[in-house]
Amino acid sequence: MNGLVPHFSGGRLNGTVTVDGRSTEQYRPRDLADAVGFVGQDPDATFVADTVEDELAYAMENLGMDSATMRRRVEDVLDTLNLHALRQRAITTLSGGQRQRVAIGAAFTAAPRALVLDEPTSSLDPVSAEEVLASLARLVHDQGTTILVAEHRLERIVQFADIVVELGTAPGESAAARPRRSSPPLSWHRLSSASRGRPDGRLSRSRSETPAACARAPTPPRGKRATGGSGGSR
Repeated sequence: MNGLVPHFSGGRLNGTVTVDGRSTEQYRPRDLADAVGFVGQDPDATFVADTVEDELAYAMENLGMDSATMRRRVEDVLDTLNLHALRQRAITTLSGGQRQRVAIGAAFTAAPRALVLDEPTSSLDPVSAEEVLASLARLVHDQGTTILVAEHRLERIVQFADIVVELGTAPGESAAARPRRSSPPLSWHRLSSASRGRPDGRLSRSRSETPAACARAPTPPRGKRATGGSGGSR
């Protein structure tokens, strides 16, 4: 969604991915920074500053924002993600959950409309994972941000999700292994091998398989459901 494929990692892109009216094939990640933020599995791999406050400001400096806007957005992120107590802390002294929240904040200071996270709780204990997911929930409900998460541990995040997209199923798995929540209803889709090869990149739907990954697309405030472009293989 942010143009890493094909501009950074290479690979083959089938179909069309359009974000905020911009094709990820034509626009580079830098040009999509205001539309899509990205947080990888290992936040330490992305940190460039020594302190939390400097890290939050770094992305905006690269985008050439004025100092007044930078200060305001840093304060907003500190408030939203409950990071005020950590603003002057050295990143090397933070816990795993705190580092992940800082990484989320650093991606969010550019005010993207969507935030994409790759297994954000994979290396965290249950308490830290809950803190990270609570931070994401605040971005959804307070800021109206669309959140998409690729995750294997569905039991942690399925209760927060509006939409789940299945990317594959291990042989012998069944729908009985699928985590459930009672309310509100969950929209569940499966990206089949056939749909991956379709030129329009559309999803085929199935209720018979267990997901290997989850995509979360929350509903912004005032009842407006978030929408996204159709995409092919990554």
